[in-house]
Amino acid sequence: MRFLSQLLLMLSMLIFLISCTRKNKADNLSINEVQNKSEIALQDSVIVMKARSLLSKAINNIKNEQFNDKTEELLDSARFNYTTLKHMPINDLNNLYSYYDVFTYRTNQLDKNIKYNKEFISLYKNYNNKNYQKLLMATTNLGYSLGDVGKPLDALQESVFPIKHTIDSLLKETIPDSLKLQLQVAKTVNYRQLMIYAQQLENGEILRASVDDFEAYLLEGNIPKQAEEFLPYALSNLADVCIDLGELEKAKNHISHWKSLIPPNKYIDQLMTIDLECKIQELNEEYDQLIKSFEKAKDVYNLIVDNNRYKNMFYSSIIYRAAKIELKNKNFDHELLDDRIKQLMEMSISDVRKDQIFALYAYDLEVKKRFLTNNLDSIPYYLDIHLELANKFQRSDFLNKYALSSVKYALLRNDSRDLDITINNYLERIKIKSLDEIGVSDIVNNHLYGSLHTAQTLIELSNLILENAKLSNNQSLYHKSFKLALLSGLLVNENNSQFNYNVFEKNLIDNINTNLLLCRLLLKVDNVENKMLNDNIVNVVEQNTNSQLTIKNRINNIKYSYHESVKKVLDNLNLLDVRIAQLKSQLIENDDKDKNLTEELDSLKLNKSNLLLSLKKQSYGSKINEALDFNLFELKSNLSKQEVIVRFYDYDNLYVFLISKNDTQFFNLGSSEDLSQKVFNFLSDVKQLENYENSYNEISSNLKFLNKNLSFEKVTVVPEGSVSLLPFELFLDKNLESDRVVNYNTSLKLIGNINKDSNELLASYSPAYLDKSDSRNEFQRSIERNNNAYQLPFAQEEAAYVASLFDGDLYNDTTANKGNFISTVSNYGVLHLAMHAYVDEDNEYNSMLLFSSSENEDHLDLNTIYNLKLNADLTTLSACNTGFGRVDSEEGVLSFSRAFQYAGSDATLTSLWRVPDKETSIIMKRFYDYLKEGLSKSEALKNAKQDYLKNIDDPNLKHPYYWAGFVLTGDTSAIVSSTNYWLYGVVFFVLILIVFIIAKRRLIPKS
Repeated sequence: MRFLSQLLLMLSMLIFLISCTRKNKADNLSINEVQNKSEIALQDSVIVMKARSLLSKAINNIKNEQFNDKTEELLDSARFNYTTLKHMPINDLNNLYSYYDVFTYRTNQLDKNIKYNKEFISLYKNYNNKNYQKLLMATTNLGYSLGDVGKPLDALQESVFPIKHTIDSLLKETIPDSLKLQLQVAKTVNYRQLMIYAQQLENGEILRASVDDFEAYLLEGNIPKQAEEFLPYALSNLADVCIDLGELEKAKNHISHWKSLIPPNKYIDQLMTIDLECKIQELNEEYDQLIKSFEKAKDVYNLIVDNNRYKNMFYSSIIYRAAKIELKNKNFDHELLDDRIKQLMEMSISDVRKDQIFALYAYDLEVKKRFLTNNLDSIPYYLDIHLELANKFQRSDFLNKYALSSVKYALLRNDSRDLDITINNYLERIKIKSLDEIGVSDIVNNHLYGSLHTAQTLIELSNLILENAKLSNNQSLYHKSFKLALLSGLLVNENNSQFNYNVFEKNLIDNINTNLLLCRLLLKVDNVENKMLNDNIVNVVEQNTNSQLTIKNRINNIKYSYHESVKKVLDNLNLLDVRIAQLKSQLIENDDKDKNLTEELDSLKLNKSNLLLSLKKQSYGSKINEALDFNLFELKSNLSKQEVIVRFYDYDNLYVFLISKNDTQFFNLGSSEDLSQKVFNFLSDVKQLENYENSYNEISSNLKFLNKNLSFEKVTVVPEGSVSLLPFELFLDKNLESDRVVNYNTSLKLIGNINKDSNELLASYSPAYLDKSDSRNEFQRSIERNNNAYQLPFAQEEAAYVASLFDGDLYNDTTANKGNFISTVSNYGVLHLAMHAYVDEDNEYNSMLLFSSSENEDHLDLNTIYNLKLNADLTTLSACNTGFGRVDSEEGVLSFSRAFQYAGSDATLTSLWRVPDKETSIIMKRFYDYLKEGLSKSEALKNAKQDYLKNIDDPNLKHPYYWAGFVLTGDTSAIVSSTNYWLYGVVFFVLILIVFIIAKRRLIPKS
């Protein structure tokens, strides 16, 4: 009663205050309405008191470690009462959900934990007097739980990124120093979470972005002392991510930074650093260093006296690595190895579930040891235990090891039945019924469940089987090896969003392509299977080759900046890929029976297809094609009957596919090394104006299949390896007497994939070079030493002619400088550069186009060209060696041509060797004359060369050195609409006729 009286008194005072401050509104309230409000306020107060009583009991239970059903009932009852209120007091809101978080997390009810943290964040945001520290804590806890239930993407989107945004926003405001300090600490913790979730996602784009963000934060150098408690662990994650990315030197630097922060008595931290160092040493094959690190780890481990649950986790990892190193030596110390295995088994006898996994390491070592000692009889026993433990702990990495060991065992025993069973069991894990349906069934091609890790295992299985097949020349084994390599390639393409862009992925792709092409060479197949095999190989190898180039460019920090609308689509594609990968993993765990997951997966795949289709319809230049899949069927359907593509692949041997509308043929040209020597001899003869017939005939003998099989008018050559330096038209049509037109491309992906709007506006650039020898830079002096004239008078005349012909803009003399070029180049559809070029064959990124300056920094290097934003239909590099460069395994010739294509030029015209000024000018002028008439680029170039050969009287000047080095790469379409004079004549005649009829009618008088 006392409480009720006090409550009524407070309520009366509240009503009085409201009536005083809002008199106008109060005057209009009826007596009943006032009474209703009083009753509601009274009722709310009763509910608050009841809810607080329930919550207080629950809190008391939690403090007393009573995590039971009774405590949960108290929390639920309190929450139910609070939800009947229109507005819960902010302190009550915070208390309720803070203890809900503790209770659900401690009782491992993570779904409820996620639900209640989301509920709190949603409600708390509506309060004006909120405490940001409480909000950040709840958002952080939400992230932890989402990560724990295997939803790292949700953790990033709902926790890490919102926290980062909130902290960054608050730090820009005027806030107390104490809050600023707390936010800086929270920022460090948040970066650690960013690294953890990014690593769990296995998505290269997000992973690299997380590294860039954290490293930029570290460089700011304003991390407070209070944050140093969390910094070492953040650095450990950063180092681990850098190892995954293949950036091992970066990882070493971060480990060194971490070690500088560790106090002498922090032995667990020391073990963690040694573990990461061992990981790097294993990857670098620094085996002696790894053994030394193990001895150091042993000393640190023995200093840990308390029963820290992490000490065995890191130490076991180091023991396992050291033991694997020892097993690389066939004459290993058996006693030492057995001691390592014994240690792992002893550590696995534990109540902690995570510790029990160390037995899995031990049994894996037992299997490896028995293979080395040829003790095969006991292997099945250890393999069975290995499989049981791998399944128990859901360790896919050890399931992969089991598959490799089982296949190796079957091959050693020559047991084909056991081999088939082992392979089929492994394929079942990724929802594939048999090897035969790989590459044939659309179901397999469109529903691939494996990851990049699966792809790595498949190619290792393919390697084991291929080595065995070569020993026995067993066609059945070749077939199995081929199918496994093909599936590995399909999975790489399916999971390219997981790329970390490192050398390990490059090696995986190399391995896949090598096995596919070698198996194709060794397999004996009928005509029907021959075509199917060829198409499958081209589809996979071409996509892989493009992926390799993407990996290489990312390693070299060549990053593309897209239009905002394109970037948004690409980001959405990436997130879709992440979600698709998560769903596939869930479907494997649920044995593909969850209908909702299957429907969501199909829906996401349809969404992805639509996004890819929207990209294909846009005009963003060649760079965007990296995001698109390659489809050979689509390419062939767009070819005319008179068109053929000659695609080379260089993998120890030089392989060739002739791709026409209705066929795909395969050829092997033999050793790449032997052919490279022949190419070198030929180029040497041509460049030195010597008799080239012998070296020409040597190469022609390798390429005779071309003339034998090429009854086509249009030939597109996509070269790889040393043949990238050859002018193929010389070998297909030596004196340019046929109607055949030859052009080049760098990728099958780019053929017919150009959708830009045509822009005929032309810019011509021709620098003037200083005469004073002391003003010339090292590149210019290099040109003179190679007997090239330094001044280019014909180039300047040529540039002026081309600009005048197209009514374009001429940049010459001092206006043809690097600054003007970079600032103006994106405005033009046609670019003509008549200048010197310097090619560094040792390091292509040092190659330069020389502008009007004697300063080295005023010349345009290859890396800068890659990052230009071009909208060009054509870039003509009327300069020396612009198509020449170091031959690279992924990229072919690393040249200016490649760089300008990547910058956004649909086509390039370049030279394969140093070309003379005068003869170049003659050919270039005629080339542009024919372009102006509306001919395609490839036809214009051929006609220009033919005119040159017809009009030159001196037979010495008909040597290929003067004309054959110019090659057109990329889109061949015309840049000017063809002039149809006959159409103009017809229109003119019709107009005259209409005028005549009208005039005649006017002369006839009306009746």
